[in-house]
Amino acid sequence: MALRIIMFLSAVTLCMGLTSCQKLEPDGTALKATRPLKIEALKSLDAIPVEYGNLVGVTSTSVIPNVAQLWFEKPDKTIVVVSVNFMKGGLWGNYLLIPRK
Repeated sequence: MALRIIMFLSAVTLCMGLTSCQKLEPDGTALKATRPLKIEALKSLDAIPVEYGNLVGVTSTSVIPNVAQLWFEKPDKTIVVVSVNFMKGGLWGNYLLIPRK
């Protein structure tokens, strides 16, 4: 008897939950950047310039497993991201510049 009551209440709860839901429309504000970030060319592909500052982090992704992103912080707190292909032993030709306020 208790099992029937629990099953009935579960079914009623499920029906109420499904009928009361509505799809949310994306507003797109989270995906819009206020200003595009700068991508600039490296001056040299054999070394990372000292003016990029101190290395503060290293990240990688499973999409491109042989590439790591090196995150540097300049003295003015600007972030510089340099990509390194550690399987081939080379730098990518561009770096990402993220200004800070």
